[in-house]
Amino acid sequence: MGKQRLLILGTGFGAMALLRRINLQAYDVTVVSPRNHFVFTPLLPSSTVGTIEFRSLIEPVRARRPGIQFHLGRAVHLDLAAKTVHCQCVVSDAAWQQDFDILVLAVGCVTNSFGVPGVEQHAFFLKEIEDARRIRQSLVTNLERASLPGVSPEEQARLLHFVAVGGGPTGVRFAGELYDLLRTDLPRSYPQLVGKPRVTILDSSNSVLSSYDQALREYTQKVFASRGVTIRTATRVEGVTEQGINLPHGESLPCGMVLWSAGFARNPLVAGLDVEKDPSGRIFTEENLQLPGYPGVYSVGDCTRPRSKYLPQLAQVAEQQGRYLAASLNAAAQGKTVAPFVWKPWAVSSFLGGGAAVSEGGDSGSQLSGFWAYQQWRAATWTQLVSLRSKLLVPADRLRAFVFGREISRL
Repeated sequence: MGKQRLLILGTGFGAMALLRRINLQAYDVTVVSPRNHFVFTPLLPSSTVGTIEFRSLIEPVRARRPGIQFHLGRAVHLDLAAKTVHCQCVVSDAAWQQDFDILVLAVGCVTNSFGVPGVEQHAFFLKEIEDARRIRQSLVTNLERASLPGVSPEEQARLLHFVAVGGGPTGVRFAGELYDLLRTDLPRSYPQLVGKPRVTILDSSNSVLSSYDQALREYTQKVFASRGVTIRTATRVEGVTEQGINLPHGESLPCGMVLWSAGFARNPLVAGLDVEKDPSGRIFTEENLQLPGYPGVYSVGDCTRPRSKYLPQLAQVAEQQGRYLAASLNAAAQGKTVAPFVWKPWAVSSFLGGGAAVSEGGDSGSQLSGFWAYQQWRAATWTQLVSLRSKLLVPADRLRAFVFGREISRL
C-alpha cells in the first residue's frame, strides 16, 4: 500500500505543529499557502517597534522537514466530494488542481473591519510580517515628519497620536511595546519630541482584555492610566480617515496612525464552503476534528469549532489541535485510533510594557500581574518558538535592543 496524499492548506500554528510530527513514511505531504513561512504572531507587536527583528519570528516551511512539498498559492475552490482543490499562485497567473486523500484546513481567520468606512484604506492590521513592517515604517515616518521645522503644533500633535482600535491582547501588547519605545528610545533619537506622543486604546466593550479576570483588567487600566495611555471603552468607531478617526455624535479623533485589531472574520475560503458552521462562521467538526460527512477532511485553528464545545481563537488551541491530528493520523496509518481531542488550557498573558504583564489561566487558574507575570510571559513565548534558530535569535534581539536601542531607522 502506497503513501496517502496529505494536503495541508495554511501555515499557521496548527499546520506547523502537524508538520513537525506527521509520519512522512506513511504520508506524502503537500502544503499550499500564500506565504512560504510560519509567523510567530504573539511577538509581532514587538517587531513593529524594533525590539525584535522580523526574520527572527519566521520559520521557512521548505526547511521544516525534508520531503515535504510546498506550493506558494491559495485555494480558490474546494470540491470535498471529489477530493480536489483548485489553487492559484500568488505571484503569477499559474493555476493548478491539487488532489488529496486527506485534507487539513488550517487557513485561520482574517481581521474583521465590521464594514467601518476607511478601515481597509487607512488603518493597519497586524497579522503578517508585512503588516508589522508597514507599521514600523509609518511610525518612523510620523516621528520624522513631526521633527521637521515649521510643522504646526496641531499637525505635530496629530502625527504623534497613535491609536489602537481593539482592547484585546494585540492592541494591549502594541500599546505596551509603543510605551517602551517612547520611554527608552525617544529621548536618544528624538529628544525634541519627548513628552509629546500620545497613545490611545479604543474598545467597543466595557473593558480592555475582556476575556481576563476583572482584577487583571483593572490592573491593566491602572497601569496604562499611570503612564498617560488613554483607554476609552464602550466607544464605537464610525469611520477612519487619513486624518484620524470618526466617533459617534460628530466627534473626531485626530491621529497619525491607527492599528485595527477589533476582532476576527471568516477566511474567504471558509466563507464559501457549503459545510455546517456556527453563527460566527467557524467550521463545525466532530471530536476528532473531522468535518461531519467528509471522511478524511479535517480542520484546525481559528476557522474551526468542535460541535460540542466552544474553543477560544488562540494560538495554543491551534497548536494543540495540530499535535493531536498528527498523533491521530500517525495512529491511523498503523490501524489504531486515539481518543477525541481535548483542549488543555495553558496560561494566557499579555505584555503591558515597562517590565509588566498580566497572566492567568492554565490548569491551576492562577493569576499574576506585574514583574513576575512579565517573566512568565517572556518564558512562555520563548518556549513556544518553534525552532532552535528562533530561540537563539529572539533573546539576541532583545539584548541588542537593551544595549544599543531599538532599530527605528527608516529603510
